[in-house]
Amino acid sequence: MKVKKICFLADSHSLYDDRIYWKEALSLKKAGYEIHFILAGDKPQEGVTNEGVHFQILKKDFFPKYRYLNFLAKRYLPNGLYNQMFIRARRLAADIYHIQDLKVNRIGKKLKNLYHLPKVIYDIHEPYPENIIDYRQTRGLGTIVKKLYAAHIKSWEHQCARIYDLIIVTEENVYKRFTAFLPKEKVQIIYNYTNLDNPVKKGDIEKKEFDAIYTGGITLVRGAFKILEAISILKKKRDNVRILFLGSYFPNDLKDQMHWYIKENKLESNILLLDAVPYNKVAAFYQKSKIGLGIFLPIKTHKIILQIKLFEYMNFGLPIVGSNFGHIRNIIEKDQVGIAINPEDPNEIADAMDSILSNEELYKTLSENGRTAVEKKYRWEFMEEKLILIYSEMLKEQNTKQLLDKFKGK
Repeated sequence: MKVKKICFLADSHSLYDDRIYWKEALSLKKAGYEIHFILAGDKPQEGVTNEGVHFQILKKDFFPKYRYLNFLAKRYLPNGLYNQMFIRARRLAADIYHIQDLKVNRIGKKLKNLYHLPKVIYDIHEPYPENIIDYRQTRGLGTIVKKLYAAHIKSWEHQCARIYDLIIVTEENVYKRFTAFLPKEKVQIIYNYTNLDNPVKKGDIEKKEFDAIYTGGITLVRGAFKILEAISILKKKRDNVRILFLGSYFPNDLKDQMHWYIKENKLESNILLLDAVPYNKVAAFYQKSKIGLGIFLPIKTHKIILQIKLFEYMNFGLPIVGSNFGHIRNIIEKDQVGIAINPEDPNEIADAMDSILSNEELYKTLSENGRTAVEKKYRWEFMEEKLILIYSEMLKEQNTKQLLDKFKGK
């Protein structure tokens, strides 16, 4: 039997992305599919990874000072990014094309109309219209233009979704948005649960190096300075408190701003700023930490998204101090794995951390609750099985309705 070929397409995610590569691609590879990944990068490259995933990295056209030239180059030049991406994808003649980023939808219809009639999946990682409004700082006329653009993107994304075979989302809010105009069987939730191994199920808390850790994208709206302010307050009670930031800093000068604050407030021995590490290296830092921080400011995007770091913290027995809204509060309260706080109040953040660190019994309860919840319902294996069954049915290998009904509620 001919091996079925799957092609992932992305312009914003890296090759070794935690969800696309380490979860979806390797799960489908394990199920017997041939996996290809076409993506954008700083320089062209192609090959096969150690795990057997074929990849082609296409060089981005980039004009540092001219944002609109970048837009035009990628979209309209004969050798622009999206034209090249389509040409490479067409050559593969894949059985399924799996779009992983918003702008790759520019070639979605062309993929759907290829001569061999492939299936096309659109995997929605973020609420893009809200991202545009929340993450782009504008004033006056710029804000009006931004809102119009966000509305256009929402409409365009919906139009694209109608022609695809399946929409995959990562949480319920975006699921409701797309099932409002698509049949429910055409939209499936694949939660971004954790697949990191934690060989150390219990450890001596006193031997841990960091009192708390924050991982992932580090920005102002993700509470970077609120955490710094909280540590400045907490230091008055715990002079030796130590916090680790591990991730990518946006904008580029944010890390310098944070270093300035740390120096001005004499927190050099209390806060460590590290850059992002490969996904399979993150576990070592969780094992060195006591508390997981999920301090997201209350913008609309943050009230929608489901943060993967919550499941990773729980998997490693880290009680969570997180924002008191959306999925964060729901998980903290439902599974009793931490303390939900007002993310705009550094005093609340500091008090919650101090409460957990001061109460050995509370720490133990929250820690064990987290591990138990992950083992019962938040591991990637549950989603892996569902993803494989969806693919299997889409390629007419098994009966879809029976298979998907089996996973209702997971």
